[in-house]
Amino acid sequence: MNILTIDTATDYELISLSTEHGVFEFNENVKMSHSITMFDSIKGILDKASMELQNIDLIAAGVGPGSFTGVRIAVSTARMIAQILDIPLVGLITQDIFAASVENNPDENILVSFDAKKSRVFGALYRGGQRCSHECFMDAGDYSIEFMLSSIPEGSSLLCIGDGCFRYRNIIEEKSALTGVSCRFLENFIPSGASTSCLAMNKYRQSPDKYIFFGNTVPVYARKSDAEIARDAKRTKEG
Repeated sequence: MNILTIDTATDYELISLSTEHGVFEFNENVKMSHSITMFDSIKGILDKASMELQNIDLIAAGVGPGSFTGVRIAVSTARMIAQILDIPLVGLITQDIFAASVENNPDENILVSFDAKKSRVFGALYRGGQRCSHECFMDAGDYSIEFMLSSIPEGSSLLCIGDGCFRYRNIIEEKSALTGVSCRFLENFIPSGASTSCLAMNKYRQSPDKYIFFGNTVPVYARKSDAEIARDAKRTKEG
């Protein structure tokens, strides 16, 4: 099965194509210029694989939570392609994509967090395991880093990835020292196209009927945008 994956919820643009001949991927920090670079990246991956877009059998999109604009770009593009080609579309939580790509110790918990501004992160927590099979024990959402750290067992090990971890590194290290948690940080971590394709395939196989209709895949924003908050406040004031 030929699987095309698109994730643009962070500064990193992940475009991967898994085929019987191997995995082809583009994964670089484009500093949120996805609207400019993404289609060229998709074309470049297809050219590397000597494949036409119509040969794609399954498409997967990172649905966030992360950058609101980045999430919309990936989901809308994937939905458009799935509709045109009439192929299944699988939505993948972006934090799951990063966690699935980690090589970690089996007893090491994983914190994936992206800076969400306003002293918050878009984060998730996972138990250690094999690549592509980590168990999530705090679903991806909009949290304070302190709240996330309160769920880490005392005396355990913690692997931290994502710019949210580096934004609040001092807090993580201080809290970990108090609770006896051994933590390490992976800087500039790049998710794997192969692991992401594996994640997409596993999810599709679990319930293929769910993903036949592209409209079932929607963005996961985790919180309202500033524009929505301002609109709601205006309505409340007017009411």
